[in-house]
Amino acid sequence: MRDASRALIGVLAVGLLALLAFGLLKGSSLVYTLGVAPQGPVAQLAPGSRACQGVIELPDGATYDRVGIYPSSAGGRAPAVDVTIRPPAGGAAIAEGTLAGGYRAGSPPALRRVDVGKQRRDGPITVCFENAGRRELQLWGTGAIASPSTSATIDGKPKNFDLGITFERGSRSLVAQLPDIAERASVFHPQWVSPLAYALLAALVLIGGPALLILAVRRAG
Repeated sequence: MRDASRALIGVLAVGLLALLAFGLLKGSSLVYTLGVAPQGPVAQLAPGSRACQGVIELPDGATYDRVGIYPSSAGGRAPAVDVTIRPPAGGAAIAEGTLAGGYRAGSPPALRRVDVGKQRRDGPITVCFENAGRRELQLWGTGAIASPSTSATIDGKPKNFDLGITFERGSRSLVAQLPDIAERASVFHPQWVSPLAYALLAALVLIGGPALLILAVRRAG
């Protein structure tokens, strides 16, 4: 039975190491998304027209340097897009960036990322996309129910759809993102559920579970 216990310990150790390696090697650049799938070209923008989405509340302390959108054009190669991030009440731009034109748009289009410089969440924002080219620009998204806390406009007029938008930064491993994941998850639970509570629960599952299994094998022997 000792051999069985040692074999079980070995299997569990290998499993934990594999899980740790996966968490260190697997990364993501995504900081926040509205959860809007690119199901169709919801915004049709003539040259000079602008579509905006707001009010967007990023997680506290979130930092990002790119905004992702799904642009296309009926003419094949899509036009340039000027991206502006502003406070909901208007005023000076918080950040700006431009997606150069001439890229080929598929159906659905690929996610295009626009560099807006390093930004840190400092209150709610509105993101606007202006057609800076000479042909019609299409921005993909889906119906307004996809992001009920935000809404879209074209040239200031409310529209019944939501744009597919992401906020990203340099890729980080899943292990490095665990504190942020725990903090955001604790927001939607009772006050006693804190990031520390999630850490203790994870330790109980990863350490306590295997320990109980090993104890059961030894007692069975």
